[in-house]
Formats: sequence, structure tokens, C-alpha cells
Amino acid sequence: MILLNLISMIILTLILLILLIIMILINMKMKFNHNKSAPFECGFDPFNKSRIPFSLNFYLIAIIFLIFDIEISIILPMILNFKISNMIYFNLMFMIFFMFMIITIFYEWKFGSLNWKI
Repeated sequence: MILLNLISMIILTLILLILLIIMILINMKMKFNHNKSAPFECGFDPFNKSRIPFSLNFYLIAIIFLIFDIEISIILPMILNFKISNMIYFNLMFMIFFMFMIITIFYEWKFGSLNWKI
């Protein structure tokens, strides 16, 4: 059994090394070309920057949304396992989890992640 596990690990490691070598070879063929990466405006030089900087608030709100979305996806299986779990452990786990969510929202509120300054 141990020999079988060892052989499978060696095979997976070899596959990963082959994939790594293929990725390195593909990356070596692609070289940066300034003319191909420049924005094209009918043959003229661009008048202003093609990339407009976004506000960091959009990124912060997206990260906050992802964090709380993952927390909601953790809550749903907890609710589905309500009937088959021990009530004391379930309540303890639920209280710890909600305290973590509340502490997280107050932390973001304290450091101004939820304030939009325009």
C-alpha cells in the first residue's frame, strides 16, 4: 500500500514537472512588443492614457463582498446540519461564527473601508 502511494506521488510529481517545463517553454516564446501592446487610435499617437485609474474603494467593496459571501456559503451547510448535530456544539459554533462576522464588520467600519470619500 505504501509503495502504491509512493509510486502515485512520483507520477504526479513528474506530471507537474512536465507541465511546468511546458509552461516555461511557452512563456519563452512570448516576448513583449511595445507596438503590439500600445493602444491604437487610427494610426495616431494616443491623446491620453488608455487606462483610467479606478478608485480603491471599488476593490475594497469587492473584497468585502467576497469575504462575506464565503461566510454565507459556510453558514448554509451549518443550517442544513442543524437536525443531525448536537445542539450545544451547534450553538457554540454558530455563536463563534457570528461573533467573527460582527468583529469583522466593526473592524472594517473602524478603519474606514465602508466610507466612500469622493
